[in-house]
Amino acid sequence: MNLSASEKKTLAILAVSALLYAAVIVGAAAFWGSRTHVDERPQAILSVGADSATIHPTVLCDYEMNNCDGDFRKIDATRYSHFPVPVGATLRVRLSEDVSGDPWSIVAQYLTPKGSELVLQTLTGGAGTTPLYLPSTRERVLINVEISLPAKLLAGDTDEELVRRGFFAIDTTPTGEQALLDAYRKAAAGKRPQERMATDGEFARR
Repeated sequence: MNLSASEKKTLAILAVSALLYAAVIVGAAAFWGSRTHVDERPQAILSVGADSATIHPTVLCDYEMNNCDGDFRKIDATRYSHFPVPVGATLRVRLSEDVSGDPWSIVAQYLTPKGSELVLQTLTGGAGTTPLYLPSTRERVLINVEISLPAKLLAGDTDEELVRRGFFAIDTTPTGEQALLDAYRKAAAGKRPQERMATDGEFARR
C-alpha cells in the first residue's frame, strides 16, 4: 500500500493514536502466524520475571512508507498483542538488533484512581537494545504499551518531525484485578487521558 504525502503527514511518531482512543486493547497478534519462511520484521522482546514473549509490529511499512502490511487508519484488533503484566510486577522492553540503531518512541498507558495517564519517551538511535522498565502498581496500573518506529523521510516539506512507519500495540492489562480495573475505568470515563513526557530515569532499571 502506498500513501500520499498528506496521508504520510498524519502518521507523526508522536501521534500515539492507538492509545488515545482505546482504553483496552484486546486480541492477540495472529497475523502472519502461518507463514513458512523466516519472518524478518523487527521484533519487540517483552518479559516479566521468567515469562517472556517476542512480538512483531501491529502495522509495518518500509522506510519509504511503501509496502505496508496494514492500514494505520483502520486496525484489525486481532493484530494487537496481549502480554498481561501483573500488578506489582515490572515489564521489561527492548527492540531487536536490526532496528536498534533507529530512533524510536514508547508510550505507556496507566489507569489510576484519578483516571488515565499516557507517558511518552523518545529514544535516540542506538538505544534500541537497552531495556526499558515499566512498573505496574495498584496506584498506577499499566494497561497498554505502544512502540513507534520511524521512517527515513520527513512528514512534510518544512516539517522536521519524522513519521512513523510502524508500531507495536500491546495490551498489558493484568488478569485477576477486575474490581480494581473497573473502579479506575469508572474514574477515567469521559476524561481525556493526561499526557506527559517521561522524567529522566523513569523507565530505567531500579
